[in-house]
Amino acid sequence: MAQDKPPSGRIKARYTLFYVLSVAALVALLCTNFGVIYTLALAPPEDPEMTMKLVYIVMVAGFLVLAAQALLIFTRVLAALGRDSREMEQMREQIDQLSVYDDLTKVYNRYKFESVAEREMDNVRRYATPLSAVMFDIDDFKGINESHGYKTGDLLLINLARFVGARLRKTDYVFRWRGGKFIILAPHTDIDKAAIMAEKLRQIVGHKLFGGKIRMRLSLGVAQCRSDDTVETFLHRLQSALTGAKSQGRNRVVLARD
Repeated sequence: MAQDKPPSGRIKARYTLFYVLSVAALVALLCTNFGVIYTLALAPPEDPEMTMKLVYIVMVAGFLVLAAQALLIFTRVLAALGRDSREMEQMREQIDQLSVYDDLTKVYNRYKFESVAEREMDNVRRYATPLSAVMFDIDDFKGINESHGYKTGDLLLINLARFVGARLRKTDYVFRWRGGKFIILAPHTDIDKAAIMAEKLRQIVGHKLFGGKIRMRLSLGVAQCRSDDTVETFLHRLQSALTGAKSQGRNRVVLARD
């Protein structure tokens, strides 16, 4: 069964047909006008006024055909400009997404973290609302890549990001930091609640078989933002907590308390 032509193809075919017909009509009118004028020059009629009216009518018809051609071309140009504008807008949206989303896992990337963290930390200073973060890392992710291959490792990261994101609140943010390391930013959450969330995450990830064959272990560090924190100092305490979890045997949650 033959497939229908797409609407854009049909429209293009119509424009082409209209343009060809208008050119043919213009050529016919010019030939007619030339023939009438040539006849007048060779054998002037007894009543030239009627013949001149015919010439004028043919000329007006020619101008109308030219106007129709101009309108046709103008609408095509406008359509092309509109199409180019939409394509530019789509490209701009794609570039914006690439600048804030991790290409592999589709969660926010580390460059987006700074702007989100600064905004949420400003709320901490203004309204004294708690803000906590959880930095977690897949234990021995290098060994998983070496044992199962880097393609499997990539799929593992994609599934983990999706698995974690589905269990967070709508107000929480998840960022891929690097490799198998992620950060969860949890507004309106103190360190104790964030620790409970981190422990639940450690347990449910540890009990799940990803891809039906790989069991992961997570080390997690938890820190709460202070009113005098900068993004750098907040990240430093968060990283220190994660380093503590790694040095204490991995597969555990460590809190960075003041």
